[in-house]
Amino acid sequence: MHHHDVGRFGEWAPGYEQHWMVRRIIAPVQEAVLEAAAAQVPQPKAILDVGCGTGRLLRAAAARFPGARLDGVDAAEGMVKQAVAALPPGLDIRFQQATAEALPFGDDSFDLVLSTMTFHHWADQSKAIGEVSRVLAPGGRWLLADLIAKGLMVFIAPLLRIGRVQRRSRLDAMLAAHGLAVVAEKRVPGMAGNIPVLAIAATASRQMERAMGIEPT
Repeated sequence: MHHHDVGRFGEWAPGYEQHWMVRRIIAPVQEAVLEAAAAQVPQPKAILDVGCGTGRLLRAAAARFPGARLDGVDAAEGMVKQAVAALPPGLDIRFQQATAEALPFGDDSFDLVLSTMTFHHWADQSKAIGEVSRVLAPGGRWLLADLIAKGLMVFIAPLLRIGRVQRRSRLDAMLAAHGLAVVAEKRVPGMAGNIPVLAIAATASRQMERAMGIEPT
């Protein structure tokens, strides 16, 4: 995530969950992500939210997936502090400051990785995809919900400076470079209807390479 984005989100943290955009857009996207996650991995052992913000999604995941280990990372220190402050007593979720490009976890650590409306802020998307691939356990799923550039969005996104909004063809190419592919897609109802939730998994060839201990070049 770029430094100016990190600072902006850090300042936004205290009032983030009360913002209209969270209620009208982020909330339905997160609910769709959890529904897709449950369909793909019904009983996950460990869940990581990359770009966790104030921890809203992971708090909901705790109720949806009881018993799962829950971790969240965010590049903005303010968001991490707010996530810790908003954590209800007795709820075990670990939050730490980290970027998507350098996830502080071992290989094959999570069978569910979630990323909600954060991918277009990642400074080095290809490197971050490689990190997600690395920490994703065999048979695991990455649920990615974000803007996809199509139609007028191709021209509007750069003008509005809302981040690196990729065309689907470019995203698919970046995923393929790290042995990943979209295996299912879900649309979000309401105002967030143009935001897809993509279920991403290791390709068959990548799974075979991992079983043989071969790392991508």
